[in-house]
Amino acid sequence: MKRIGIVGHTDNIKRIQHVIDKSFPNIDGYAIETNEMSHIQTTVNYLKEHINDFDGIIFTGKILYDIMNHNMHSQNPWVFIENDESQLQRILLEARLKHNLDITQISIDSYSEDTVKALYEDFGLSPSQYSAYVSTLDIFSETLIDDLYKFHRNNHLIQPDLISITGISSVYRMLQVHQVPSLLLTPNENAIKNKLYDILEKIKLENMSVSQIVVISIEIDVNNEYDLISENEYSIMLQKSRITEEVYKFTQRIQAAVIESEKNYLLFTTKQIVEFETKNLRELSILSSIKNKTNNTVSVGIGFGITAREAKSNAVIGKTKALKMGGNQCFVVYDRNRMERITPLDKGTGNISPLDLSFKDVSEKSGVSINNIYQLKCIMDIYKKATFTSLELSEEFGNSLRSMNRIIERLEQAGYIEVVGKKIVGKAGRPSRILKLLI
Repeated sequence: MKRIGIVGHTDNIKRIQHVIDKSFPNIDGYAIETNEMSHIQTTVNYLKEHINDFDGIIFTGKILYDIMNHNMHSQNPWVFIENDESQLQRILLEARLKHNLDITQISIDSYSEDTVKALYEDFGLSPSQYSAYVSTLDIFSETLIDDLYKFHRNNHLIQPDLISITGISSVYRMLQVHQVPSLLLTPNENAIKNKLYDILEKIKLENMSVSQIVVISIEIDVNNEYDLISENEYSIMLQKSRITEEVYKFTQRIQAAVIESEKNYLLFTTKQIVEFETKNLRELSILSSIKNKTNNTVSVGIGFGITAREAKSNAVIGKTKALKMGGNQCFVVYDRNRMERITPLDKGTGNISPLDLSFKDVSEKSGVSINNIYQLKCIMDIYKKATFTSLELSEEFGNSLRSMNRIIERLEQAGYIEVVGKKIVGKAGRPSRILKLLI
């Protein structure tokens, strides 16, 4: 029996629970009601404390999923019920055929303007043949529910024949109370079933990956190929001995088997142990310990794989990348298409340093997390520059361009990013903005 947390509005939780009761005897659904924006922090705190009580979490909508994902990192599989084009198509047909409403005049949230435009084009309508007000409100606003209600209500006041279409139950109820013609986007049974199958598959893969093989490749950094022979034999042996001691201390903590050569180490362990030791691949203590205790640095690659050969190959790719970037770095390689950096983080006495205070100030003014501010500063330090395109930052972060643009927008509004130019990326397309980081 899999215990699944269902996060969202009461009405949508009931829909999902009905499908579970009807078709999924192997799932125990647990309602986590989040009916208002004011409930978000309470839900975040609850999930942080009880996340291990669940095998996975299903959110009743993408907006709530994005908000929660912004406030905490998932530690088990998360999915959300999507508002896809077929759902919008269904609600518009229902409005026309069942309620005899004019579907060429709408006010809508939960969809992008491009999606709405594409759907009307599929209906054979040009932009001049319909009127669609599409919400672009900030989903992270604490007043989102009220803002969406006002958005639809004001559009209705301007155009009384217009239909309001919303994907948020709380907004729908407010519109109904104030007699604004409105329809609620609700997933059909098949859409809910598909997401439940999806989360069961994710849980299965997660359970399989606990014992996934991880190989860590470590190489001692040297300034040039003659460094090791320029010193006397005793110094070389002593230097190598100190580094090896730190490597083996780390090896003991991650319960790894180790293969050692002249200036390389290969460590074999499992995903679960590595993620625990590195705080979910956020910190790698060996980078700082070797530098602090031996005055040397190492380049590290962490490779994931189903087989030892695949994991080793990925680890070497990560280590090679670290060497090319100047050493004293670590790159995690999950597969050929996904690579992330772990930057060494020296631990102090536990007190907040002046640097931390500046990060805290930037974070509070912009609404961007301290971890993201720190990662941006690390990227600036590594490349020794402050100007990047949003695509370059997205690739360095290892996240989607959309997520990166959200961070950039917040920093730009707070005055920590300015646009200093544009450049063409590729042979065609609009020029990308060149952003200067002021942190």
